[in-house]
Amino acid sequence: MEADLYDEDFYAWTQQQAKALRAHFGGDNRLDVEHLAEEVEDLGKSELHAIESFVVQIIAHLLKLDYSGHAAPRPHWRAEILNFRQNIERKITPSIRRTVERELKELYHGGRQVAAAGALVHEPDLIRRLPKSCPYDWDTIWHRDVLAEAGVDLGEPAETDKPRRRGLRREKRARDSRSEKK
Repeated sequence: MEADLYDEDFYAWTQQQAKALRAHFGGDNRLDVEHLAEEVEDLGKSELHAIESFVVQIIAHLLKLDYSGHAAPRPHWRAEILNFRQNIERKITPSIRRTVERELKELYHGGRQVAAAGALVHEPDLIRRLPKSCPYDWDTIWHRDVLAEAGVDLGEPAETDKPRRRGLRREKRARDSRSEKK
């Protein structure tokens, strides 16, 4: 069970393992349980914080696409959104997704600030045009086709072209296990 959770939802696994360490080894003087549990928790939290940062950047770029009057940087903003999504795809787990969806209002405020700060030189009034509350839901952040909006149609990727996530850990462990047996 834990091995499956490790492969399928690394963040949830780290939080579960930290709780188990605290519960089962709390009185064992041979282990620095509290610090060990904190380090395990922090591994998962760093994944969560990275995804939150990418979401803030996506929101900032969507806001600039939707509310900025500047045309020249639009291709760059679209490329950045796609890049941030690819980074998220490599790290996201079901529990991180649920956490990020719950935090969208807070993340929006960060994205709004980033969008406004990025426009200070060329468009200092952009902040006044940005909505005070988040106009985007998770589906928009994750799936809005910013290339199609620009007239680009890449079509759907073939199954073999789609990025793979945490399952790579399972494959690596299997390879390592085979190597050890030789």
